[in-house]
Amino acid sequence: MGVIPVVAIALMVTWLVLLRWALPGFGRKLLRAFALVTLFTVLMMLPRVLWRWAGAPPGWVTTLHQVFLGPSTVVQVAVLAGLFTAPLWVPLGRLAKRRLRQQDQAARSEASAAPQLPLPKAETALTQPQPSSLPVLPQILSRRSLLQTLPWLLPGGAMVGASYGVLIESSQIALRRIRIAVPGLPKELDGFRIGQVTDIHISRFQTQLRHLERGMELLAREKLDLLCPTGDLCDEPRLHLDTLRLIKQVPTRLGHIACAGNHELYLAEPSTIRQAYERAQIQLLEEDSVLVGGVRLAGIGFAHSGKVPRLDERLVGGQLDEALKNRRQGEPTILLAHHPHVFPHVEGRSIALQLSGHTHGGQIGLLGRSLLEPVYPLIRGYYQAKDHSSQLFVSAGLGHWLPFRFGCPPEVVVIELQAV
Repeated sequence: MGVIPVVAIALMVTWLVLLRWALPGFGRKLLRAFALVTLFTVLMMLPRVLWRWAGAPPGWVTTLHQVFLGPSTVVQVAVLAGLFTAPLWVPLGRLAKRRLRQQDQAARSEASAAPQLPLPKAETALTQPQPSSLPVLPQILSRRSLLQTLPWLLPGGAMVGASYGVLIESSQIALRRIRIAVPGLPKELDGFRIGQVTDIHISRFQTQLRHLERGMELLAREKLDLLCPTGDLCDEPRLHLDTLRLIKQVPTRLGHIACAGNHELYLAEPSTIRQAYERAQIQLLEEDSVLVGGVRLAGIGFAHSGKVPRLDERLVGGQLDEALKNRRQGEPTILLAHHPHVFPHVEGRSIALQLSGHTHGGQIGLLGRSLLEPVYPLIRGYYQAKDHSSQLFVSAGLGHWLPFRFGCPPEVVVIELQAV
């Protein structure tokens, strides 16, 4: 976490240098203004980074951070988008600046070469019409304005898009309903409804509890059989129990059953996390399964080795074997696994459906899919195994690590099982 402000400073300085170098009209005054804004943005990152080591900051710091979290995030996203699109707008800006300089030099040369003619007499000026330059002037103005404006479109559009994604879409909550056919599901379980909530990331410096309350209000109306949180619910230990109790308030017919994510590993000792789930009366499945209403629900923890909680796929097979050891033949099985990349290990284990999160859907999408799908598979939505033996649904999550969403709103999900 401590590396983040250093990386942010490097990226922002690069961004400012490119703006000054490439954009027509980006003079020293604009540079100074942008530099102050980026400096303030970095300062807004510090409380979020330092509180883990320095303890809880004063209340006014938390309040100030919440007030300016949106604008500072707009700058962060605009910087990232501007740098990502720099190969397009920087060459265009450099070309425009050269052409503008050439136009200015040509205009000065024409002005110095033109003969100094005496001014016409007043009466002559009134009676003799002068040649009109109106057809030429708009052409010159149009060409010049295009050269001055076009290079600004991408970095300016990045700022507009970032403002929408941070200030509007990130605070919206979608209720996503999906029907999934489950082979072998008994007819009496047709229409079985499972709610899923994942990746809320509750913290004073990230997603607020009131955002979770709004999402749970949507699920409370859905007449759920089960509600399954699939990890990364909270990023601040003192708020973990409050987060779980809010989820527990959603009425269900058969209860609340969860799996843990990787951010739970940052919070506290595993025993403390288990205690919080017990006190909230939410069943946490760790390499275990339970038969609920005729459905075998299995759950695994986040497989990792070493100090940094990254998925270690070498451990997943053993986790699945342990979780499914009490399953009886013919039981329709649903797996709760925070990381979607568990899915390749599910093949051949007679798991009808895996529910996952972790990815936030990339937080940027188009037409219901993630724009990051080409570089990060299994990132958002519905997938099917190559042999059609299993299915996966990856929720885009209710919260965010960075409060920005574009074409990928925060969501709570209702999965309705269909017998086939």
